[in-house]
Amino acid sequence: MITIREAKQKDRESIWNVHIRAIQEVCKSHYSQKEIEDWSEVLKPTRYNMPIKRGSFFVAVDDNVIVGFGNLNQGNGEIEAVYVAPEYIRRGVGREILQTLESVARDVGLKILRLSSSLNAVQFYENAGYRRQKRKRYLLPCEMVACFPMVKELASKERVD
Repeated sequence: MITIREAKQKDRESIWNVHIRAIQEVCKSHYSQKEIEDWSEVLKPTRYNMPIKRGSFFVAVDDNVIVGFGNLNQGNGEIEAVYVAPEYIRRGVGREILQTLESVARDVGLKILRLSSSLNAVQFYENAGYRRQKRKRYLLPCEMVACFPMVKELASKERVD
């Protein structure tokens, strides 16, 4: 059974492993090998220190193994990441992580969420109610990587009294 919990600093290596594998195995359908290599090269386990410390960083766990993660920057209302291990794609893990981030966003009063979707994940986010904006390219050390900025207006959290 998959559970979602807050990430801890000790999770960094496992988060990094999921991140790298997702890029290398899932994103390869939409990006060149050079783009994948450059994208993977910039990632290090220490990259997750501040986002985990800042909070709103969650991991999906199956039998004590991290199989996905996502984080929300509450300061700018941006979902900075949602990644799932390749063998867990299309099993609802990404949707659970995204719903958790959206719930946190509502709880802190955010009205709009933004994110930058990799080309292979656009349909996933559109299915969750995000609207595609104009395609952009982000600079990595040696390469530009295409993505779509996306936005979603959050409905108010309904109260049941």
